[in-house]
Amino acid sequence: MKLILATSNKDKVREIKKILDDKINIFSPGDLNIDSFEVVEDGKTLKENAYKKAKAIYDITNLPTLADDTGLFVKSLDFRPGVYSHRYANENPTYKENRDKLLSELKDKDNRQAYFMTVLCFIDSRGKDYYFEGRINGEISHREHGDKDFGYDQIFRVNSKTFGEMKEEEKNSYSHRAKALDKFKNFIKNNYESISS
Repeated sequence: MKLILATSNKDKVREIKKILDDKINIFSPGDLNIDSFEVVEDGKTLKENAYKKAKAIYDITNLPTLADDTGLFVKSLDFRPGVYSHRYANENPTYKENRDKLLSELKDKDNRQAYFMTVLCFIDSRGKDYYFEGRINGEISHREHGDKDFGYDQIFRVNSKTFGEMKEEEKNSYSHRAKALDKFKNFIKNNYESISS
């Protein structure tokens, strides 16, 4: 099976490739010489944004496409940054700028409960869309921990460690993205031949 990932984020591509089964041939837009892939993520939900990204690549390639939209939801911030997690600090922030803004907003907050949510949109070879969700609860640390510089990983703590402190194998065994991708893998294993015929 040939699958296009609707993202230009190299860290996300690497993580998804590690989690998905080796039997799936995964390509990024750059692999297909689609160098200017950018979608305005103005949906009000993760599901809407995931669909927009998947549909944009599917319309170009007509190949099975998978898109991921992920948000960090912090309870004491009225569940911000949520759908705006990727561009929280400004229109084109670094990972650290997003983390710094979040930590600043939480400096006087006692409740640091949060959760990560991932929604995947898969568009098959016939153009039909399917969705898969993954969620993990945790909390926001008071400062950065670990050397894995991907998104909010250095400040999102689960079971006494931030994702930034974990080895990739540990994070990928139960993260929000791993949970969603596990559902997707099971779907492909059980259904793909029938839905792609």
